[in-house]
Formats: sequence, structure tokens, C-alpha cells
Amino acid sequence: MTVVDVDSHFEPGHDWLDEFPALERKLPVRFPTDDPRFEMATPEMFAWFVSDDLLRAVPRDRRMPMERIVTAGMRALYDPDRGLAVGYPGSDQHLPLGDPRPRLEWMDAQGIDVQNVISGTGYTLARAIDDPALGREALEALNTWMTDRLADAGGRLLLSANLRYEDLDWAIAELTRMRGRGCRTFLLPSEPTGDTPPNHPDYDRFWSAVTDLAMVPIVHVGLSPAVYHPAWANTDDPALIRVISVLQPFQQALVFLNAMVLGGVLERHPDLTVVFAEHGIDWIMPATMRMDALASPGLSPLLLGEYRLPLLPSEYVRRNIRVTPLPVAHELPNITLEWMPEVPIFSSDYPHFEGSGDPAGHYEKELASVSDEARLAFMGANLAECFARMGDPLVP
Repeated sequence: MTVVDVDSHFEPGHDWLDEFPALERKLPVRFPTDDPRFEMATPEMFAWFVSDDLLRAVPRDRRMPMERIVTAGMRALYDPDRGLAVGYPGSDQHLPLGDPRPRLEWMDAQGIDVQNVISGTGYTLARAIDDPALGREALEALNTWMTDRLADAGGRLLLSANLRYEDLDWAIAELTRMRGRGCRTFLLPSEPTGDTPPNHPDYDRFWSAVTDLAMVPIVHVGLSPAVYHPAWANTDDPALIRVISVLQPFQQALVFLNAMVLGGVLERHPDLTVVFAEHGIDWIMPATMRMDALASPGLSPLLLGEYRLPLLPSEYVRRNIRVTPLPVAHELPNITLEWMPEVPIFSSDYPHFEGSGDPAGHYEKELASVSDEARLAFMGANLAECFARMGDPLVP
């Protein structure tokens, strides 16, 4: 069995911009570039991620100040002397990439063969730089820096490439470059970029390039902001700001899913696979059942007019969609493995505090009641099948 961990994390070293002095001169100290509220790798950056889904719709002069949203726990996450104040032994929300050998030793101990590496710095820069040209330059540099450092990992640590989508020609070119540097996945926002959603025919050439390159997009929660009525921010309680902002991690993933399935993208590109990471897993079954109901002869005339796709929505989901739960007790994949056995896939989210330092032990216990076939599918076979379908297996 090949075990594939689709969502783990490393960050560039603190001095990574030293190799890109021209870019360093252009990048500001504070982000977002059009509304500065935080510095990278700080408690304020974390606070932005757990409040901006709500606050981005609020006029600037009415937003709660970032310093009120920061908590003691957030400060502990980024304290240079942090110990075990937050998370489990070895957890680190912003672990810099240095020598990959300790990670490979941890993978060996966990029985993980291949690990996909996501950079929070990457998806932060993708969201927080307003100027597309500067954003592309920053992501190219970060992609280069990270793949250079992962090159010595023997193909076991693979970067999830960072892209922007205003210019699909650039996106295809950068995707092609990163495939040449060993990447097999890339990060994709669940929201449209500009006026063109990913189910639009204008995207078809991009999806064709994706499958020709045998790559898999990951819709990560860090690029999946929800949409809220700004009046919910009319409170003096920062806890409510934080909680409301993170209540629906799957909201835009649900919209994205319906657009891709019912918009015919997965029919036009049968080898395309989309992975949803850190949105939870409980939403995918009811979402799929609702799409099947909408496509049924009894309901289809009401909303869809006439359902014309040759497969049921659930058949597209089972073939083309993969969802990873966090390795925590409230996100178990067991029921989904029973009813949609192709869909759930394994991730550790290591070393983030919401992940696990012992994901193998977690799933050895929690999947004890499922069949060996389902366990093998979850730990690697479901994702491996997606790469094999594109004619370029992840592990030969």
C-alpha cells in the first residue's frame, strides 16, 4: 500500500526573500496590500484569517481593529519561545522549511510514502496582494524557493504549487514550470477570480492543461473564504467575529462543487480531479444527495429545466471529487467511506495544531471498524487512482 498525505505544511525560511532582492524591494511589510492589517507570520496574520471572511464586507472605518481580534492563544502560536502552549508535541503553525530529513524520518515512522506540502505563506500572498503582476512575481519566487529546498527529498515531499488566475496563460505556464520541478498538485481558490468562474468555458483550456500535465487542484480552506452579511460584524464581542467568520468552511466549496458538476466541467474533463482540503467531510454526502435530487425527473424541471448530463451528479462526485477530513474525532470519514468509498482521502495537516502528530495512530484506531479495502482506499488508493487515470501515476 502506498500512503499519500495530501495536506501537510512547511513555510519558506524567514530569509527567503534574500534570494529575490528585486521582489523584496517591491513587497510591503504589511498585508493585504490594499488594506494593510498584518505582517506575515504573526498573530495578526492568523487573526486576519479567522475574521476576514466576515470583516471583508464591512467598511474599513467600521471594522473591529485587528489587535482586538488577536487572542492569547494566537500569540502563543507565534511566540519564538513557544513550547506546548498550543497543540501537540511538535506542532508548529509556521514551521520553516530547512533540512527535510527530520520530516522524512517522521513520515517513515508514520508509514507515509508521499507527502504533499502546502505553504500558508503561498496562499496568504495569493489572497493578500492586490496587484496581479506583483502577485505573480511573488508566487513564482516562492514556488522556486520551496521546490529548490524539496529537491533533496527523493520525490517524497512535493510542493502544492501556488498560482493566480487573472491571466490563464500565465497560470498554465507556471503550472507547466512547476510540473517540471516535481509538483503534482496546485492550490485553487473556491471563489472566482474577476468575472470568470472556473466552470466557464473560458477555463476549459486551463482544465485541459491540468489533466495533460497530470496534476490535481487542491481547494484548500485558506483559499476558500465564506460570504456573510456585514451586519453580523455589528458587535463589540471579538469572539463572535472570530466564531461567525469560521462557521462555514465548506460554504464556497459547496458553491464550487455545484458549479463544476452541474456546469458540466467534469463531463467535459473526465480525468480532472478536485481535492477539497480542511473544509470538513460531513458536507459532501448531503451536498451530493441534493444534487442528485435536483437532477431527478421530479425536481429537474423546477430549477435545472432539464438535466442533460449523461451521469448522475453522484457519479461525477465519486469519480472526480476527493475530500480530506482533519485527523480529529469530529471529522471521521467512516460513514462517507461506507456510502461514497472513492471520495475520502488521508491527510495529516502536520504540523498545524488542528492536525495530528500521530495521524497513523489516529486512523488505526478510528478506522478499525471499516473494511481493509476501505482503509487502503482512504490512506492512498483513492488519490493514487486519480493520477493513474491521467496516465502518470504518483508513485510508479
